[in-house]
Amino acid sequence: MRGVLAVSVIAICLSACSSCSSGSNGPRSKADPLSEDEKHRLYSAALAVSESPLESATFKEVCKKIGIFDAGGNPNDKYMAFVSEHVSWGMKPETEQFRRGINSKEKAQDYIRKCLPR
Repeated sequence: MRGVLAVSVIAICLSACSSCSSGSNGPRSKADPLSEDEKHRLYSAALAVSESPLESATFKEVCKKIGIFDAGGNPNDKYMAFVSEHVSWGMKPETEQFRRGINSKEKAQDYIRKCLPR
């Protein structure tokens, strides 16, 4: 039982510490679909990049890539459901370490640069 617990703790830590799930050091490709966790991480980073995210080109680009903004840069029908899920995601204890990793605009921008599909 302790072994299972140890493996679970390690998995959570690795998930929280990883820069992206694509496993590469470069930008993701469009062929690699984003997991829900990755979408929430990117959304968090996009929020952290700007004091006025809704006016930020980076925020709009991230929201388009994760499928919650339309091609014109406006929220689509998936936006409100995603934001509701994001609140729940943000309350999970394991997200705290991730948030500490993007605690500056520069770190958040770097995360987006590395993890957003191109």
